Amino acid sequence: MNGRGHSLFPLVVLTLLAGVSVWLDRVTQQPAVARAEKAHEADFSADKLTVRRFDLTGKIQYVLVADRMVHYADDETTELVRPRLNYLNRPEPVWVESNFARVNKDGDAVVLTDNVFVRRDATAGKPESTLRTEEMTVWPDDEKMRSDKPVVLTQGKTVINAERMESDNIVGEVRLQGQVRGTIYRNTPTPKP
Repeated sequence: MNGRGHSLFPLVVLTLLAGVSVWLDRVTQQPAVARAEKAHEADFSADKLTVRRFDLTGKIQYVLVADRMVHYADDETTELVRPRLNYLNRPEPVWVESNFARVNKDGDAVVLTDNVFVRRDATAGKPESTLRTEEMTVWPDDEKMRSDKPVVLTQGKTVINAERMESDNIVGEVRLQGQVRGTIYRNTPTPKP
């Protein structure tokens, strides 16, 4: 029995040595992997950016302008400083701007933050419309917008406050949600019979 214990001793030592080697290898490589996963560094940037999107007929659908663009490779997102989105292909152009925006990796959704302002030009019989909020998601190609933050809408003298808002620019529909309060003025008086 004593001779048997002596013959197993080298095997136990080799097994412990192999285990310690594997453990040391993993411990020394772990911080490098963790650092690589946490790295959120820009891979390129551009100043004074202008992007034009054309519709199927070749007309400009919208123009996106930003003071600065920064792209991040780890999550394929893009950040924009002072973005301005202008829909020019309609009778009443729409202007959207904010101090900051983040574009998702597919480029189909833009989250505008910090002083979001939307303006629709006046047309015959319809005064200028504006919207203000602190955060809004815009789907530029679909011309849809949504804000889960409080919004203030104006049209001429009319002022409406709401907790949330959804908009479809193509259909011309705006849905206000939550507590909605406002003062509505008629643009033209209704004739009395």
